[in-house]
Amino acid sequence: MKKLGMFMLALVMAVTACVALTGCDTEKDILVVCREASSGTREAFDKYVGLEAADITSSAEEYSSTGNVREKVANTATAIGYISLASVDDSVKALKIEGVEATADNVRAGTYKIQRPFLLLTKTGLDLQPAAQDFFNYCMSKTAEAAISAEKGISTSDFASRPEYTVPETALSGNITLKGSTSMEDIIKKLVAEYQAKGGDKVSGITFTYDFPGSGGGRTAVKDDTTGNVIGLASSSSPDAAYTEHTLCLDAVAVIVHKDNDMIDDINATQLKDVYTGAVKKFSEIK
Repeated sequence: MKKLGMFMLALVMAVTACVALTGCDTEKDILVVCREASSGTREAFDKYVGLEAADITSSAEEYSSTGNVREKVANTATAIGYISLASVDDSVKALKIEGVEATADNVRAGTYKIQRPFLLLTKTGLDLQPAAQDFFNYCMSKTAEAAISAEKGISTSDFASRPEYTVPETALSGNITLKGSTSMEDIIKKLVAEYQAKGGDKVSGITFTYDFPGSGGGRTAVKDDTTGNVIGLASSSSPDAAYTEHTLCLDAVAVIVHKDNDMIDDINATQLKDVYTGAVKKFSEIK
């Protein structure tokens, strides 16, 4: 009877240990996390992977912002997702892509494969109003490089030849609508703050309206603009005769997992497609 009691105690301890390790020899399925269809981040990711909307596993969870994807992956041990490189922090782990780390230098060199531009969009055939034009000029100037870099935007080779911004001699006023990519929110708000600080009372009469529905929303807003006060924001290129794309800077799409995930460090397009279509359901099955 005493031996039976000791056996039962050992069995309970073993079961408890297994539960703590998420089950004996049992690995949970990967939670696939993605962005909504209008997202420029998703456009860039899907293009690299070769994904169509109909391909994505029905168990995937879809989120409408970069921050929501990062939060979900940070709080889910089995999750995988993708966000702007500019939004990666120490709450998640960014994977290498085809053996290459997601760094600014690797993006500039073209060796990190999932990269894209951050774009400002202006409507074809419609001049920007003076206030919007002045802010646009600041964003596209050499002067803006420090603000862009501060928010992890990656400067392109033409930054050295971009003009310096000059504060207007006459005070400007009006409203500027900035609408589009959620991935660009931090950079745009930083640019606005630096623009206001540099321009002082010459630009204090300008008000800014923000809206971040995704790159698709930015494209639509510019197409529908009749005032010349709208600057669209897109984090992937989608040329259209209705608007002009201006490259503000570069960014990349980082594939992220939970920060304590030690089962994977590197992944490629084929493996990502297997995961996002549900053909592979566990990290240990990725080959």
